[in-house]
Amino acid sequence: MPRKKTTKTIKTTVNLSAAVVEVLKDLAAKQGTTMTRVIHKAVRTEKFFDDVQAKGGKIIIADKSGNVRQLVPW
Repeated sequence: MPRKKTTKTIKTTVNLSAAVVEVLKDLAAKQGTTMTRVIHKAVRTEKFFDDVQAKGGKIIIADKSGNVRQLVPW
């Protein structure tokens, strides 16, 4: 199994509303992980979206009923 790259961790402080912190807590509990991990995943997802859109691509979402919609930059 390949080893994960280790990167230097930098402690950062961010200001979040109480509502956002509650969402982070809920997501972390639902996923069985930490709020830090949820934030890492969110940043990677945002980077992916940004990269696709920067190259002229589109982000398309389909729900379980087959309804399709395009995410637009926000």
